[in-house]
Amino acid sequence: MTTKTLRRLVVGLLLGLSAQVADVSALTLFADSFDRADSRNLDASLSGIRNNTGTVLPADAVYSTPWVDPANDPGPEDGDATNGGGTRILSNQLQLAVGPGTSNAFVNHNFINPEILAAGGFTVMLDVLGYSGTSEGQGGAFAIGMSLTEAADSDDAFSGDPSNAKFTNAFPQQFADTISDFWIGLRGDANQELAWGHGPVGIADLGTSFFVSDVEAKTGTIAATFTVDSFDAGASVGYEVFYNGVSQGTGAFTWSDSNANYIGIDSRDGAAVTFDNFAVTTIPEPTALVLIAGASVILASRRGWRAA
Repeated sequence: MTTKTLRRLVVGLLLGLSAQVADVSALTLFADSFDRADSRNLDASLSGIRNNTGTVLPADAVYSTPWVDPANDPGPEDGDATNGGGTRILSNQLQLAVGPGTSNAFVNHNFINPEILAAGGFTVMLDVLGYSGTSEGQGGAFAIGMSLTEAADSDDAFSGDPSNAKFTNAFPQQFADTISDFWIGLRGDANQELAWGHGPVGIADLGTSFFVSDVEAKTGTIAATFTVDSFDAGASVGYEVFYNGVSQGTGAFTWSDSNANYIGIDSRDGAAVTFDNFAVTTIPEPTALVLIAGASVILASRRGWRAA
């Protein structure tokens, strides 16, 4: 066997090892590809949904949509922006804020799984594929750290009206109305921004609890990884946020309530916000990360091999 062939074999084995380690060490608690028939009912079918939460999530009970146009199903929307926008599955994708008004949705599971604590944390990932708006008031987001009551009472993504409650402050107006412990969103202003924050914070908290990063497009994959050792109120949670797989910042916050981690998707636009590939997973175990890091170091040495 030649040196060149041996090098190729080692590289292939390391790549396979790192992929297998990542696969077995990170549990997908919930994932939705939205690959199902077009419908105004987001979960009339379970097609495309992967549920390992431990909660039974039957058809028509996977999601709750606390803020949605009352005429949404069967549709069309009534054209009144003050009572919510539409929701639908269209072309194997999720659309919120359909027509005038905003809308949101959350998974009917409290993500306080023991598997999260055993792994040391969890990751939430979401593709924001499109929306028409070009200001900081339009885009797509997700939120974590909500009680069931908070999530179910959430309203307009911009103002929080009529109950003075909203998932995120990604599309700001009333900062104090934000009810999640952490949120992150893409918005379409001139700089195409990723915005994130810890609860009800606004521009006055820029750099401390409210953060903005200019990114290359107003669409893309947003994600955040959270390191967690407790779901008790006041317990610290570390985080790292990503846009298209590239880290945009790190920080920490605390849970505002004990055992309250409902997760939801938020939106604001004048036409529709399109999403895909929503997932909640545990983070890889530390031993797996060490193995993957070691494989990466060896793979990086290929340049040295080529020079040999």
